[in-house]
Amino acid sequence: MIRLLTMLMGLAFLIGCGPKVEMLTDPISISGKLTSAGAPLGGVTLTLQPLEAGHLLPMQVGADGSFSGKAIPGKYAYFVTAGEADPAAIEKVAAKFREADLGRTVTISADKPTVDIALD
Repeated sequence: MIRLLTMLMGLAFLIGCGPKVEMLTDPISISGKLTSAGAPLGGVTLTLQPLEAGHLLPMQVGADGSFSGKAIPGKYAYFVTAGEADPAAIEKVAAKFREADLGRTVTISADKPTVDIALD
């Protein structure tokens, strides 16, 4: 029993003394509007896929087309999938916007935390 306790304490010490992981840049709060044909598009999930630093960021889009979240500044491709609130709303989205496309990107920066996306 003492041997097991000693091994567990040693393991906890090693884990606690490991390298500290730090983010290169802190996430910033972002917000924006999603539109299609000039009208707000809601009830879907907008996902930002990082092309540089950052993490995959799915955001629920409100009925008025608004979305918000926290993202690492950088360049992102984006795509739209069915939302939790209205799964049928995805039918209003053209197929080309349902998967990420490296030619269709947005840039997020601390200077411009508002990102409006038009699916046209």
